[in-house]
Amino acid sequence: MAASRFPALLLALVALAAFSGRLAAQQPDTAAADTARLPVYRLEAITVTVTRSPEQLDRLPYAAGLITASVIRGLEPTISLDESLLAIPGVMVNNRHNFALGNRISIRGFGSRSQFGVRGIRVIQDGIPLTLPDGQAQLNNVDLAAAGRIEVIRGPASSLYGNASGGVISIETEDPPPTAFAPDLRIVGGGFGNGRYYQKYDLKAGGQTGGFDYVTHLGHFQSDGYRLHSAAEYSILNTRLRQRLDDRSSLTAVVNYVNAPTAQNPSSLGDSLARAKPDTARDLALSPAECPPDPGFGGCQDLAESFKQGQAGLTYRRLITSNQQFSLMAYGLFRDLYNPIPFTLIELERKAAGGRIEYRYVPTGGKLLGLTLGVDIDHQADDRLEYQRDDTGVGDLTLNQDERVTSLGLFAHSRWQLARSWELTFGLRYDRVRFKVDDRLVTAEDPDDSGAITLEPDTDHLGGAPISPVIGLSYAHATWLNAYVNTGSAFQTPTTTELTDTLGGFNSKLEPEQALNLEFGLKGTIAGRLSYSLAAFHADIESQLIGFQAPGSERNFFLNTGSSRHRGLEASVSALIAANLTLSGAYTYSDFQFDAFQTDEGDFGGNDVPGIPTHQFHGRLSYSHRSGLSAIAALTAVDGFFVDNANTARNDGYAVLDLRVGYRGILGQLGIEPFLGVNNLLDVRYNSSVVINAVGGRYFEPAPGRNTFAGLRLALSNAKNKPAGPN
Repeated sequence: MAASRFPALLLALVALAAFSGRLAAQQPDTAAADTARLPVYRLEAITVTVTRSPEQLDRLPYAAGLITASVIRGLEPTISLDESLLAIPGVMVNNRHNFALGNRISIRGFGSRSQFGVRGIRVIQDGIPLTLPDGQAQLNNVDLAAAGRIEVIRGPASSLYGNASGGVISIETEDPPPTAFAPDLRIVGGGFGNGRYYQKYDLKAGGQTGGFDYVTHLGHFQSDGYRLHSAAEYSILNTRLRQRLDDRSSLTAVVNYVNAPTAQNPSSLGDSLARAKPDTARDLALSPAECPPDPGFGGCQDLAESFKQGQAGLTYRRLITSNQQFSLMAYGLFRDLYNPIPFTLIELERKAAGGRIEYRYVPTGGKLLGLTLGVDIDHQADDRLEYQRDDTGVGDLTLNQDERVTSLGLFAHSRWQLARSWELTFGLRYDRVRFKVDDRLVTAEDPDDSGAITLEPDTDHLGGAPISPVIGLSYAHATWLNAYVNTGSAFQTPTTTELTDTLGGFNSKLEPEQALNLEFGLKGTIAGRLSYSLAAFHADIESQLIGFQAPGSERNFFLNTGSSRHRGLEASVSALIAANLTLSGAYTYSDFQFDAFQTDEGDFGGNDVPGIPTHQFHGRLSYSHRSGLSAIAALTAVDGFFVDNANTARNDGYAVLDLRVGYRGILGQLGIEPFLGVNNLLDVRYNSSVVINAVGGRYFEPAPGRNTFAGLRLALSNAKNKPAGPN
């Protein structure tokens, strides 16, 4: 693989970095340096839009967080979302180091059972939903190298976005620099210490001229993978164009495309093999060339998917009057997937489209502070083929279905001034999700499984009305103390994959999972040097969607069973403890238990919900000097947790230390930024992700030991003595 050429690339990169450091003799951009060394956020000065309207972070009656470009791309390889999102409490990102399945992301436990992709969480990129109408999100086209900010809401958000119980992750492309044309090149390469390497190239350009601005990014990633049979390669294109039509209106276009010709899947391992040989793969996952003499049951089936995905969106915004705004968004996407999983080959052609109409009113006086009304319409069409397969090749066609999902959502969100320091937030949303399947493989032995079902929130506590409400109350005593309380209802439907019956077609017995949440929080900024947030919550989950494996199959099927109780505490702090030194931390306490959960396998009532650690901490000590030198030390500590419903198997806890060092200098109009990083400095042996209730006890997905990377960024700008944009 081309990644094997990485040692030569690394030597050249380090030499160039050293040479660049000597060239950059001019005084570095002090404005950029000051920004880098003061990452303490004044909450009252931050505006977020993840709530569908611009609102101040300190006055939100929700647990919300913001990750800026300096964290997303500052001294990071920009390969995985765990690089950024671990800084937000309540969010758990398990890096599988498996590009075929992607990261396992959960918010307050929602999404922790996902076998691939993201479940129970609404993901948005530049206003376009990456979460499909059925509730499944694929993050293959998330572009961290061009991201300017990531906003997160923790807790039920269905009143804002619909089919999403756990929260919302909104990713926005960075704004262009204030110049007509500013190219930006970033190169990163790393190795896992076992003769396996990766390399990543990112070329960006952006600028502004007249009423037009643009940002475009082209990236390529290639890796041997840490584990045997975990190689991956992809190329990505992301472009955002914005034209101001007149003083009151604008038009924004977003185009995104990713092509992954290979993403090998090493599968998960049992405990003994994960401990003794963590960089190996399951025999079943291997290709014939990698297959051992006696591979066991199933042989070697070469698990390695390939896919292409493209999407585009267009947003029109119009300021009707000084306090009224109208927006219209439309998008479309396609995905072609070739995915051999154990004993089955899946070929999928997906097309999806949708739109949003939104009206926002901000009065200049009175009790009403803001009102947002809107409609979401989304449609998904999957052409799905499945074949039998084994180590000898592909066999008979077993499934041929046309699956369609259409969702409709009507929402309203308002803010009211009750008194000088008191604000009331109220939101309400109606949702309707219709699933339809057309069975195209009908024989005497295989009857027609065509059918349709409609799923809506079934909130008994609201008299059965298919709506998701949220109400929040906030109190602002001063900048150092803002308090809030909220309660809300949320739901998530089964995905098309989860709706599949063991006999084919849709399982008409499945219902949406319901959640009722209560939350209390405090947040504020003290003396401009310390910001903090604290949230305590209680959520009751009913009609849980629980996966099981049918006899003779490794595929997950689902049923509604039991209920659970989620209680937790989330805290974050960021403090400027010296002129150039910042300390930040995010702590999460999770007490998640099954209330009632009984199946043919046993009674699991009272057991811990698997996959969620009781304690999780991520802290960073950041140093940035006016000379351009910067460094980061990050500690991530995760408590042990159960990996099965019966609470008989457990993943050990771990603590991992990472280091980053970088330098920022300029030479004329050229910004030069070399950086180095060491992950898992103490070479801890641990599993960074797990597969819940895995068949055969293969629960564990091992993480690399000590590994290093190096990078270099070169940024050119026409603006005098200004590097092109933030790191």
